[in-house]
Amino acid sequence: MDNLAVEIADVSSESIVIYDAEGRIVHWNEASHLLYGVANSEAVGRTSAELFGASIDIPELDQIAWKRSWQGMVQRRSADGVRLLVEIRVRFHRDKHNGKDLLIEFGRRADPRTVDGRSVDIQKDWVAVWNIDASGATAALLEMTRNTQSGANHLSSIDPGLVADYLRIEDLNLTAAKLFANESSPVAVIGKSAYRCWPKNHRDSLLDMTLTVLQMAESDTPIIRRVIGADTLTVWRVSAEHPSLISISVTGSWSDPEAYWEIAASEQRYRNLIDNIPLPVWQVDARVMSGVIENLKSSGVDGIEDYLAAQPDLVRFASEAVVVTEINDSAMRLFRGHRREEFLQDVSYLFAGTPTAAARVVVAHFGGERNYSEEMKILTFDGELIDVLFYVTFPQYPEKLDKTLIMMIDVTEQRRIERQLRKIEADFAHAARISALGELVTSIAHEVRQPLSVIVTDADTGMRWLGREEPNLPKVRSIMARIMENAHRANEVIRRIKDMAVKSDPVRDLVDINDIVREAVLFVRSESQTHCIAITTRLASGLPRILGDRVQLQQVVVNLLINGIQAIAADNSRTREISVETNQSADNITLVVRDTGGGIQADDIDKIFEGFFSRKADGMGMGLAICRSIIGDHGGTIWAGNDGARGAVFRVTLPIVDGTGEVAIETVSRGIANR
Repeated sequence: MDNLAVEIADVSSESIVIYDAEGRIVHWNEASHLLYGVANSEAVGRTSAELFGASIDIPELDQIAWKRSWQGMVQRRSADGVRLLVEIRVRFHRDKHNGKDLLIEFGRRADPRTVDGRSVDIQKDWVAVWNIDASGATAALLEMTRNTQSGANHLSSIDPGLVADYLRIEDLNLTAAKLFANESSPVAVIGKSAYRCWPKNHRDSLLDMTLTVLQMAESDTPIIRRVIGADTLTVWRVSAEHPSLISISVTGSWSDPEAYWEIAASEQRYRNLIDNIPLPVWQVDARVMSGVIENLKSSGVDGIEDYLAAQPDLVRFASEAVVVTEINDSAMRLFRGHRREEFLQDVSYLFAGTPTAAARVVVAHFGGERNYSEEMKILTFDGELIDVLFYVTFPQYPEKLDKTLIMMIDVTEQRRIERQLRKIEADFAHAARISALGELVTSIAHEVRQPLSVIVTDADTGMRWLGREEPNLPKVRSIMARIMENAHRANEVIRRIKDMAVKSDPVRDLVDINDIVREAVLFVRSESQTHCIAITTRLASGLPRILGDRVQLQQVVVNLLINGIQAIAADNSRTREISVETNQSADNITLVVRDTGGGIQADDIDKIFEGFFSRKADGMGMGLAICRSIIGDHGGTIWAGNDGARGAVFRVTLPIVDGTGEVAIETVSRGIANR
C-alpha cells in the first residue's frame, strides 16, 4: 500500500478508509475509529456492506472507479447502533509502487448547521494536510546556480523563494483544499505548487521548515514542529526510502477562524475578477525569475542584453521556471484549449509563436519596468498562428510578487482588414499615378520625341560625314557622343514612366528627399514649360535621409506640382511660378510647395484631402487623399493653406534618419527646353 496515502490517513482528523480493488478495507485510521466506534483490527479485511450494511446512498465501487471519484452524504450506523449522517468523498488511486488500484474514502459527520465546512457555535479542531514531492527542487536549484554563476551548490545559499514552485502537491485533504486552495475538490490542485496552497500567514515558516528537512541526511526521518499563535505546524519526511517526499500539516481551532476565511474570501473575489475580465488573462508566478534577476544585479551584471547573448539558456530557463497559476475562460478560448490543466504549466507555450519575445520580456523585467507590451504571434493548441497584442504587468514591492499578470488581445482580424485596406490604397495610388500619366501624356510624348528627333538628325549627319572620301572622324565621334547622351535621356524618361506605371508593392529604403524632388520636377518639366510656368527649387544640401518608398513619395511631389500647374493655368495668373523648398526642423524633413494660382477657397480647405472631392469637372478627387494616405503611412503630416493673395501652399513633414545641411538654389526656367 502507498506510504503517502497511509501517512495522510494517520494524521488526518477526517475518517479515511482505504479499500482494495475488491472493496475490502486495507487501512482504517484513528479518526474512523472515533467516528464509527470500530477498531482498526475489526475493520481491516471487511467490506463496507459487511461493516455498515448495504446502502443505496452510494454507487457500486466499480462505478466509482470508472468515474474516478464520487462525493455525497450517506447514512451509516456506528458500532453501538447510533444512526449517523456522514459526508464522504471517494477517490480512485493507483499505488505507484505496486500498481494496485485503491479507493480512498474521506468522511466526516455531517452537521445541518455546517456551511461550506464552517461549523456554527461548535468548537472543533481542524487539520490541513499536504503530501509534497520535492524531487524537482534540487535539480532546479543546480540549474539556477549555473545560470547565476554564483558557484553555490547548497540549498541554503539560494533564496528560499526560488524553491517554492518546485514543491509539488502529491495529495492533500479536503480541509486543505477548501480552506487554503479555495477548491471544493482536492483533485483540482494535485501537481500544483504547495507553497501557493499553504496558509499565507505561515508560508515562510513552512518553507523554512521544509528546506530544513530537505537538507537533513536522507537516511533520517525528521519531524519538525512549531507552534505559531493558535496553530501548530508540522513538517516531516515520509520515509528514508523516499527522501524527497515530505508531509506537512497545519492544525488550528475553529474558535478563531476569521483570518483564514477572510483570506479565502479575498482569493475568491480576486479569482472572480479575473474570470469576469472580457480579455484573455493569465496570472503567473515569476518569483523564481525575480530571484535570478536580483542575484544577477548583486553580482554586478548591468547589461542584461549582453548577458543573454552570452547565456542564451537563461531565457529558456525563465520560460520553464515561470509558471501559470490562474487563467480565465477567454484565455482558454484564445488558445483553443479544452481543459484548464492544459494551461497551468510553465509559460513557454505563450512564446511558441514568437520565441524572441521571451528575451524581450526578461529585458523589461530586468530593467524594472512596470509594464511591457508588444505585438506578437502566438501558436494556438490546434497549430494556428494568430496576431495578438501582448501585455505584461510586473508586480512591485510591497505587492504580491507571485502575481504577474499577462493579457492578450486578438488582432488577427484587424491585421487582415488592415492588409486588405493597404492593398486597396495601393490600387487607388496606382490608379492615381496612371491618371497623372494621362494628364501628362502630351508632355511625355514631347519628352520622348525630343531626344529621339535629335538622335535621328545626328545619325543622318554622321552617316553623311562617314560617306565622304575622307571621313571626318573627330566630327563623327562628337555626333556619336550626342547620340548616346540623347539615348540615355530618352531611356531615363521611359524609366520614370515605367516606375510610375508599374503596379508593385511598396519598398521602404533610405532615400534622399532632394533627389525625389529633382526627379519629380523633371517629370513635369514639359508640362510646366508648355504653360510658361517656372519651377524654382530651394533644396537644403546635406539633408538626412528618410525611410520611405521612392515611387510613392515621388507621386506625392508630382501630384502637388501638377495641381499647382493646373491652378495657375486655370487662374490665368500673370505671375506664373511654383517654388519647392526643403529644410530640416527638429526631427523632421519639411517639404513646402507654393504656387501662384490664386489659392484655395476658404470653404474647401477642410475638404481637399477628402476622397472624391474635386473642383475640376473631370477630376477623380483622389490625388490629395492618396497623398495624405502616403504621407501618413510614412509617419508624416501634410497641411494645406493659402500663401496670402498669391496662391496655395502645401507643407509636408517626414521623420528623418540622420544628418543636417545648408541651402542650395536651383531654377528651372519657364522657357522651352533646349533642343
